[in-house]
Amino acid sequence: MAERLFILWVGTLMLILHGAFGLESNLSKTFHDRLSEYNIFIDPKNQHPTDRFVPYELNTPHFADYATLHRFLSIPRREKIDVSETGSLHYPEGSTLVLTVGYPKDMRDLGKGEEILETRLMIKGVTGWQSAQYVWNKETTEAYLTLVGQDIPVEWIDGQGEIRHHKHHVPNINQCKMCHEVEDRFVPLGPMDARNLNSTLTIEGESINQLDHWRELGWLSGPTDDLPVLATWDEPETGSLDQRARAYLHINCSSCHQPGGLAYTSGLDLTYDQIDPVRFGIFKTPVAAGRGVGEARFGIVPGQPESSILFHRLGSTDPGVRMPVVGRSLVHEEGLELIARWIESMDYPRLMKEHEEMETSRAKRFAGLPETP
Repeated sequence: MAERLFILWVGTLMLILHGAFGLESNLSKTFHDRLSEYNIFIDPKNQHPTDRFVPYELNTPHFADYATLHRFLSIPRREKIDVSETGSLHYPEGSTLVLTVGYPKDMRDLGKGEEILETRLMIKGVTGWQSAQYVWNKETTEAYLTLVGQDIPVEWIDGQGEIRHHKHHVPNINQCKMCHEVEDRFVPLGPMDARNLNSTLTIEGESINQLDHWRELGWLSGPTDDLPVLATWDEPETGSLDQRARAYLHINCSSCHQPGGLAYTSGLDLTYDQIDPVRFGIFKTPVAAGRGVGEARFGIVPGQPESSILFHRLGSTDPGVRMPVVGRSLVHEEGLELIARWIESMDYPRLMKEHEEMETSRAKRFAGLPETP
């Protein structure tokens, strides 16, 4: 009897391990062991790419514990990125997205150098996107495929001259899926929306729109002339307080809080295009109680950030409370301040009037009644 129970226990354990590590095992066959085999960088320490890869930037990037994020893109020759009328980007098979994470030694003086920690690859194949993480050696001469993630101690001097210590977490693929899986598909986030790429960059000493540059390279197919621009969260000249706060939440939170996202069962939709105040949190009650809500009752209480669940979770480092769950372990003080000012500025009567009008319109459509102009 004991022997049979032991065999059953071993079998169960093998199934659990296969479920947890089976995908990583497949990744080791899909991706090279060494990053250098992809010929991405001619100078990895300074993140200078080969001619095949083009650097790109996002108007509002996601917060990554104050790390510097270097982004690069390559698509196969004679292929194009299709731009839809709504600004969604559809990449051809063989496209490669590269994201390198590093920490400047002194954020007041970037000339003092940077510690390069990891590089993440996303490659689009026949069945969709796949991702892998590579950890750099101390000399930044080679990065090696990691299947189970890793914690890397880092130290840097912040913009106020304070010495900061932190353990940077390199995620495993299952943790990556928590943000990157939408409607059961693994997808990139920032570079899929042309609005977040619609900005002016300095390339070889000249200012040019990033999307125009891609078109000059022969990379784009579809309209880009009249595309809107996603505001830059920390540049007031790029948009109103509301636009910048919504852009910040869109890039940092909506990967989960959108239709088909991991957290959409909460009913909270933090995509930039959601205009119903209750849907993006105004006086929205949580679907579950617990430490995550603290003493707050609603997602957002206009005029009262300290009484809002959204503010509470963005301001926490407790793994059972913080949002996002993965991708950060420090509080983004500047981002939190932006959200606090946004909540403080809210005009509750106007927001509720908009919500009532939307609900009335939905009810009329459901009943087949004509809507009042």
